[in-house]
Amino acid sequence: MNDKILTVKDAAELLQVSTKTMYDWANISGFPALRIGNCIRIPYGLLMDWVNAQATRKEN
Repeated sequence: MNDKILTVKDAAELLQVSTKTMYDWANISGFPALRIGNCIRIPYGLLMDWVNAQATRKEN
């Protein structure tokens, strides 16, 4: 697992979504966001795990 920690802006650019979308996702239960004071940081490896889980999740 990659230990790199991303900012919201870095994660948004990586996933090609807006920073607003990334902030919205950061408030979803189960999203791998760390809150350090007023800052949100996202571990790269956990983000990729979350993205893969979303991609393979089956809707009922």
